[in-house]
Amino acid sequence: MPSPSDIVFTSLIGDALTLGPHWMYDQEEIAAKLGRVDRFHAPLTSYHPGKAAGDFTHYGDQTLVLLRSIQKAGKFDLTHFAADWRAYWEAPETISYRDGATKATLANLQAGMPAEKAASSSHDLAGAGRIAPLFLLTWENDAALVAAARAVTGFTHGDPAVVDAAEFFVRVVLAVQRGAEIPAALNEAASSHVKWVAVGRESSASRASDVEALMRHGLSCDIGKGFPAVCHLLFRHPEDAVAGLIANASAGGDSAARGTILGMIYGARFGVSELPVEWMSELKAQQEITALLG
Repeated sequence: MPSPSDIVFTSLIGDALTLGPHWMYDQEEIAAKLGRVDRFHAPLTSYHPGKAAGDFTHYGDQTLVLLRSIQKAGKFDLTHFAADWRAYWEAPETISYRDGATKATLANLQAGMPAEKAASSSHDLAGAGRIAPLFLLTWENDAALVAAARAVTGFTHGDPAVVDAAEFFVRVVLAVQRGAEIPAALNEAASSHVKWVAVGRESSASRASDVEALMRHGLSCDIGKGFPAVCHLLFRHPEDAVAGLIANASAGGDSAARGTILGMIYGARFGVSELPVEWMSELKAQQEITALLG
């Protein structure tokens, strides 16, 4: 049975697998240069300078900051996490892309705003995908975990739809942990996102390939495009994490945002042992993560 550690590792692997083609929107170019994205690659765009195959995008980096923070404190506390997050971005040795949400939130913190009010107005799906380490903690009830996920997401992403999406995916993971198959877990949680789940379910049953379907949904960072794309892959590949993660990376666009979420849900269902061995062994932060997980 998969453990919370599997959720963390698979979410981060889902991010690392996308580094090579991240934010590439020409699917023919991805296919020509990388083929089927089934291994780690150095970034092909200019967005991730200094990164190498097996590293994370800035989404994975922030997930790792959360992991370090909660392992150091033994709990999740937004003020504590915000301080760790700020210190990470202000450290001269940090090599990670500062997206719009990061720049705005950091500027607000530096201007003296409290963590609860420092968020950008970003509506990017990525805000809901950096929460996997929260599953390592023991919570009084589901509501407490949901509240923490909403706090992590809402710290940088002020759009209510993104915060609600974090809750949705937490509830999907919880249902899968308790034995539900992935499609059933999506349908069970769908009351809050009926339209996007339905759109993903419908496209998963179409004749379109995964890369075609994700192109039709839209490959950009916007939650309205990324959320249905995640659902498409989960409905189409509910029993094959490897196929789902490879299809996501191969489709391009903001694949890293989708990958962190896909990995989190697949990790709850299958665990790291179901993934190619090299995805774990070639992950640059593997030793640090293993040590943090104890």
